[in-house]
Amino acid sequence: MGARQHAILRDPDLLLDLLAYQLSHSLQWRKPFGLAAEAVPNWPTTEAEGYDLDERLAGKEPREMYGKDLAKSFRTFRQKGQDHTRGELIRCLAALFRGGDEQLSALIDKAIAPQIREVWTPTAANFFSRVGGPYLNELWRDLLDLPEDHPTATTFAKLKKAEKAAKLETLFSDDATRKAHGVTEAQAARIDAWRPEGME
Repeated sequence: MGARQHAILRDPDLLLDLLAYQLSHSLQWRKPFGLAAEAVPNWPTTEAEGYDLDERLAGKEPREMYGKDLAKSFRTFRQKGQDHTRGELIRCLAALFRGGDEQLSALIDKAIAPQIREVWTPTAANFFSRVGGPYLNELWRDLLDLPEDHPTATTFAKLKKAEKAAKLETLFSDDATRKAHGVTEAQAARIDAWRPEGME
């Protein structure tokens, strides 16, 4: 084993390809590296509506390899080229990323600037129908910079809660609705960045 490890240091590309292969395929006990990957949950446990994770991360399980010829499979994997193998390595490592301790997580977050609204958009089902009517009235006015007595605000306030939730959903997801309400660039930026208080 020492001789193998000593020799494989001379081929870093092979090492990286093997790592990408191991992480993207379910090799069970026949894995080339003494590493065990644990699942890092990245999907909401309650409501997934409005959640739009990068397709490289969404629901991609390692390929099942039980009873298959691993040498033949690995050769085929490498023949797809370096862009493919590096893409698989990056995808798998991103799916395993959990951050580390508080200081390390803060350092990494500073470098990558994660934004919840890149992957989550509030909808009637996942948020607006779960809060009270007065909250929805205030949110509508705040996002559109409306005084309480403005006709757009008073008309909205008279709607049933389900209708309010639906209108807010379209405000967050439909350009035609924003145009109809004369949403300014500053308001659009606020809508696109808005998230419920306390959502980290």
